[in-house]
Amino acid sequence: MKISRMTKGEWSKIRAFFDLETEDGFTLKGFKIVEGSSGLFVGFPNQKNKDGEYNDTIFASKELKQKVNQLALEHYNQGGSSQSDDIPF
Repeated sequence: MKISRMTKGEWSKIRAFFDLETEDGFTLKGFKIVEGSSGLFVGFPNQKNKDGEYNDTIFASKELKQKVNQLALEHYNQGGSSQSDDIPF
């Protein structure tokens, strides 16, 4: 896996948006790095349902979530490619 695009900025608690590309050529869009009470973490893509609650649209094992979190935070902290501070959607 690799980060195919990361847009940094500050939108409330969100610090960056990024896309993840798998080794098989799939691009998963809509990940975000969020500032939580315990530090930065990766938020998986989600969608708001009719009750106003957010549901994840991509599911992964605990181990895979940890790998994505580590990969994204390393990229973010190393100053990986940053585009504009505009909201990326």
